[in-house]
Amino acid sequence: MQIKILKSNDTYAEIEIEGEEHTLGNLLAGSLRKVEGVIYASYYQPHPLVNSIVLKVMTNGEIKPMDAIKKAIEIAENYANKYLEEIKKIE
Repeated sequence: MQIKILKSNDTYAEIEIEGEEHTLGNLLAGSLRKVEGVIYASYYQPHPLVNSIVLKVMTNGEIKPMDAIKKAIEIAENYANKYLEEIKKIE
């Protein structure tokens, strides 16, 4: 996985994540929508034959886009850990 910052300012960022597809893109965009201060979050795959995604995030200025992405990763990690705990209860 390689990450490139395509655009970045105080309220907007676009990052390209090489080696990832819809699974990570959807998870990150969905988690970003839960972060307070994020007003827009989405991703797209530039081309079906290209193994990369572009994540877009816009904030209201209360949080910087890169900080929002870090917070979204924490949300996704907590969700995954909660899921694993519930699965272990079944075993």
